[in-house]
Amino acid sequence: MSKTNHLSGKEVRAIAKENKKIVKKLEAYKNRKAPESEYLTEMKDDANILEIDDLHTYFFTEQGVVKAVNGVSFNIPKHATVGVVGESGCGKSVTSMSVMRLIQGPAGQIYSGSIRFNAKEADGTEKVYDIAKMPMRDIHKIRGNQIAMIFQEPMTSLNPVFTIGQQLDEVTFINDPKATKEMAKARSIEMLNLVGIAIPERVYDSFPHELSGGMRQRVMISMALAADPRLIIADEPTTALDVTIQAQILDLLRDLKEKIDGSIMLITHDLGIIAEMADYVVVMYAGRVIEQGTVQEIFHNPMHPYTIGLQKSKPTLDSDSDTLFNIPGNVPNPINMPNYCYFRERCSSCTKKCAGEYPGMIKVSPTHYVACHLYGEEQNNG
Repeated sequence: MSKTNHLSGKEVRAIAKENKKIVKKLEAYKNRKAPESEYLTEMKDDANILEIDDLHTYFFTEQGVVKAVNGVSFNIPKHATVGVVGESGCGKSVTSMSVMRLIQGPAGQIYSGSIRFNAKEADGTEKVYDIAKMPMRDIHKIRGNQIAMIFQEPMTSLNPVFTIGQQLDEVTFINDPKATKEMAKARSIEMLNLVGIAIPERVYDSFPHELSGGMRQRVMISMALAADPRLIIADEPTTALDVTIQAQILDLLRDLKEKIDGSIMLITHDLGIIAEMADYVVVMYAGRVIEQGTVQEIFHNPMHPYTIGLQKSKPTLDSDSDTLFNIPGNVPNPINMPNYCYFRERCSSCTKKCAGEYPGMIKVSPTHYVACHLYGEEQNNG
């Protein structure tokens, strides 16, 4: 690449040629026929429902490779809520889409890594699938029925030309091909009741545009619950909702987690929601996990300068300052990322060591980890 950061035609063609070769190989692997034994695996810890291990999800563009998720590792324990927090563009949603295998190809691909999921079969037995290695033809074994997703904008997620009932019934038909129309409607009404809709029959016959934002989000939650999933991924579930409705949706999610005895992966940029909902917190920056721990550890003992900056950025009633704190600078360009710490240019605690290799994870406690050169073995032992 030239010093002006502009690519010549020759460089663009070279990048396109290399990308085409890599994408062709990844697409063939994704669409292959494979026996189940090829993607069956074991959990490292049986207490987890999901284990994401060194996940790399890339987008192959004409300008280069966008490493949207670049070596992400974290676990979701059974019956727990794990909050994933960070700025827009940090890789939160791409991580969740990778778990659901909804990355749009051929440009977007899971390049490497493992996504181990503990699935429950119809006969009650458990199997552990490596979702990253599953062929697309077999992904129906877990998508929708074992892992469900609540998207951040219900108006664009619901089809405007079909009624709520038609869209809810479809979930039942997909997961149970033997279901009748009567069975599907009964299940849909039951789900609408479960999410606290007062007159479910009226909502069942309504079109999406006839409902408020809060009601549409409840419909999306009922759709996610229709197949009794073990894991719910909630991607910004309160976006574009007013504060009162936000509180109702969060209360609903908390109650439903207990009713279905499942786990929730909650993606948000709102630290207030994380503090209220999460048991564990994963902080992401520029496609990497930079700190993780229990909610108490992250809020009462934040260690990474970025985590500290995020907390300072949230306005509080007891603040003495009349101006809001902001983290200076911008997220780095995700193409051709440097090997040193991605937060270095924005960090007020930067040292000479930060110009070296990207920092590894330092274990602060059995549940608290941080990736920062400010902490090393001597601090860990102390």
